[in-house]
Amino acid sequence: MRTLKQSTILALGLALLLPGALSATELTKPSKARKEAVKLTQHIERTSLAIQKEADRLHSMSRTGHISNATHKYGLMHIKNHVNESLQPAFDRLAELKPELPDWHQTAIDHMKTSASNLALNTTAAIENRNPDGSGLVPVADQDYKQYVANIHERATVLAQVADATADYGSAQLKGHQAGLAITSHD
Repeated sequence: MRTLKQSTILALGLALLLPGALSATELTKPSKARKEAVKLTQHIERTSLAIQKEADRLHSMSRTGHISNATHKYGLMHIKNHVNESLQPAFDRLAELKPELPDWHQTAIDHMKTSASNLALNTTAAIENRNPDGSGLVPVADQDYKQYVANIHERATVLAQVADATADYGSAQLKGHQAGLAITSHD
């Protein structure tokens, strides 16, 4: 009798604990993916702010004729390197994580990717505008160049704002989950 009672209690205890253990295991992988996505998004924000700062510098330099075309090219190459060496790898990794993320996060990634693509296109156009032989207009007189730089700044600003909001929201969800709150993912 005592063994039956112990067996029943043991079986009942396992039945109650097993779903919790399974759900904890199931939550671990998405939590890791979400944590990594938040870190990547914060990296995108920091990189976007650096691009924004460089675009501000280029804009300021384009108002005076005393800055060489080579200096403008250098600044544009700096932005290009940020895009290719920082943003692109982060977006590649986010693309891998995307299926494990909630819908709101996937939508935010798509929005950020669109801004980053537009930023890259304007950077390429600005680089091509500052042609290698230097025979084009000087930056102070080149309205197309000024518009490319303004577009780079605008896209970097949007990218930084969306990345900031996405990272903050994702972090808040993770903190709530760690605190034991039943946080919905707002899919």
